[in-house]
Amino acid sequence: MIAGPTPTWRTVLLDLDRTLVDVESQVDYCSALAELERAGFRHPAGLGPATSWGNCTRQVVDLLVGLSDESEWLRAERFVMPHELAGAHRAAAMPGLAELLAALATRPVGIVTLLSGPATEVVLDRHALAVDAVVPRRHDIPAKPRPEQLLAALHTIGSPPAEAVMIGDSERDEMAADAAGVDFVGVTNGRDGHRFTGPLVVRDLREAAALLRP
Repeated sequence: MIAGPTPTWRTVLLDLDRTLVDVESQVDYCSALAELERAGFRHPAGLGPATSWGNCTRQVVDLLVGLSDESEWLRAERFVMPHELAGAHRAAAMPGLAELLAALATRPVGIVTLLSGPATEVVLDRHALAVDAVVPRRHDIPAKPRPEQLLAALHTIGSPPAEAVMIGDSERDEMAADAAGVDFVGVTNGRDGHRFTGPLVVRDLREAAALLRP
């Protein structure tokens, strides 16, 4: 629901999967999870924040972002990355992507995603997404819902959090934005059971684009 005037944001940060393009539907995260488990990896107790992701996706992401040892993280990535790369090559644009990109034309833009770096590069190239900063899943930067990915993108762009907005489809995105001091626009993609708590919630990228137009 949108009520009242919205701020004028200098910088826009964007989630990638299920916000700009649908990668998850094309990734066999259940096979990736099975491979991780056969290799001795175990999911940490409890799941991360509730999202619209499938259960296998949540378990894989939680496992990866919960690994503190770099060598183990890199070993786990070798099981997940091929599945994400395959999905990235098949990913389709979310409805309204063209309208959103048009509305972003005059602003610095950063991508902040939990996808692997190589999968992110494939998606950006296939969909001609030219941005000023890209922060994918990395071992050395704590992942959403922590704020560090957003802050790293803003540092690269040279923008303070108070002048930025994050657009994403996940409650993790909102939690990260809140922690970073960045405004947030939640994209429901038509789901009624979302748990966004902020005032700016839209159905799709067309409505998000409307918020960004002068």
